[in-house]
Amino acid sequence: MSSFKYAAKNAAPLYESVVNNKGKKIINKILMGTYVTILEQQGNWYRVATAGPDGWMHADNLTDNMGLKIFFLDVGQGDGVLIEIGKYRILIDAGPDNSMYSYLTKWQFKYLLDNNKKIHIDYVIISHFDTDHYKGVIRILEDVNFSFGTLIHPGILKFATKNNPYSTGLGDTIKHSGKTILTHVFDDLLNTTDPQPFNRDISNFMQALQKARSEGRITNTQRYEQGTFILNTTIEGQPFNMEILAPFMESIPGGKGFIYWKDDGKTINGHSLVIKLRFGNRTVLLGGDLNTLSQEYLITQYGNNNPFEVDVAKSCHHGASDFTEKFMQLINPYATVISSGDNEGYSHPRADAIGCAGKYSKSKRPLVYSTELARSTDISSNKILFGMINLRCNGSDIFMSQMKERKNDADLWDAYEII
Repeated sequence: MSSFKYAAKNAAPLYESVVNNKGKKIINKILMGTYVTILEQQGNWYRVATAGPDGWMHADNLTDNMGLKIFFLDVGQGDGVLIEIGKYRILIDAGPDNSMYSYLTKWQFKYLLDNNKKIHIDYVIISHFDTDHYKGVIRILEDVNFSFGTLIHPGILKFATKNNPYSTGLGDTIKHSGKTILTHVFDDLLNTTDPQPFNRDISNFMQALQKARSEGRITNTQRYEQGTFILNTTIEGQPFNMEILAPFMESIPGGKGFIYWKDDGKTINGHSLVIKLRFGNRTVLLGGDLNTLSQEYLITQYGNNNPFEVDVAKSCHHGASDFTEKFMQLINPYATVISSGDNEGYSHPRADAIGCAGKYSKSKRPLVYSTELARSTDISSNKILFGMINLRCNGSDIFMSQMKERKNDADLWDAYEII
C-alpha cells in the first residue's frame, strides 16, 4: 500500500469515523491535489493525516496524481506565484518584501526544514525587474536552506546613473527604423561585468545571486524571449508546458534590442515575461505588468493569431487602468486573479479593471479574485492573515478556492469550479 495519496476531488471530505461502510460526521474538507499520509486502511476507507484534523476518506476521493497547484500569494502591492506540478517547483516573482519567504519557510515547506532538508526551487522566474516583483527574491536567494535550478528573466536591469545623452535608467538606446531601441540587454546574470553601476536594489539582488552561486546553490541564469519554452514535457500522462509569449525583440545592426516606450517604467513593465501555461486541456496566462503600449504592440506582432485566450488569467499590473479592452477581449478567461495591496497610492485594483475583467469573460458568471480581498484579520489577536488564491487542476477540471474569513475546521474553503 502506498504511504501517501492526494485528494482526487475538490473539497474532498474527511469523516470522523466509518459506520456500516459509510462516513459519519464530516470534520474536514481538503482541496484537490492536497497531500495525505495513509495511516491505516479498512476496505475502501483510509484513515489519513493531512492539513487540519485527521479523518477517514473514501478511496473514490483519493488518487496517486497530485495534478497542478498554483498559489497566488498575497504579497501586498506586488506579485508572487508558486507553482507545483509533478517533480517541479516554480516560483514566479516574490513581491516587494519577505512575505513570500515567510510563506515558503513557515508554512509551505516547513515540513522540509523541520526534517533538516533543503528547499529546492527548479525555476525562479522574474517577470521583470520592478521591486514589487523581484525584491522578495533576495531573501530567498540569501538563505542557505534554498537551492535553485535556473533563474529566468527578460533581460532588462536598472542602473544608478545615465551614461550619456542617449542613455536611460535602463541603459543605452539607439534610433533604428524610426524606433527608439534599448540596446542594453543582459543574458547570464551570474557573469555580468557591466562597468555602469546598478541601482541599489538591483545591486542587492546581484550580490544575493553571487552569494548563492559561491555556495553552490545556483549555477544557471537565462534570459528568455518570445518563442521559447520554460518546460515542454508530459506529467502524469498529460502534456504540460510553459510557453513564453513575450517579450519580443527587435533586430538591430549587430544584435537585438527592445523597443523603448516613452519612459523607463513603461518600457520595463511592457517587456515583462508573458507566460502561457498548459496542463492537459486547460490554460493559464501570467502577464506580468503589461500596459497599453505593450499590449497594442503584442496585438500587432501576433496579427491574426491569438495565443492569449486562456481559462484563467493573472491580471496585468495589479488591476491598473493602463490596459486595452482589445487585449482583455483576446484573453477571454473564465476567471481573473488580481494581485495587489492596500495602503498604496495607485488605488489598485481600479474599478474599470475589475469591471472589464468581468465583462470580457467567456463565463456567464465571471470570477474575479483579489489577493487583497482574500486577506483578513484575526479578531482575537488583531493580526493580519495574508490571503491566497488557490488553483487546482487535474488537466481537465479547474477549481479556484480561497479561505473563508470566519474559519470552520469542517469547511475552510470558498471554492468554485471553472466552467
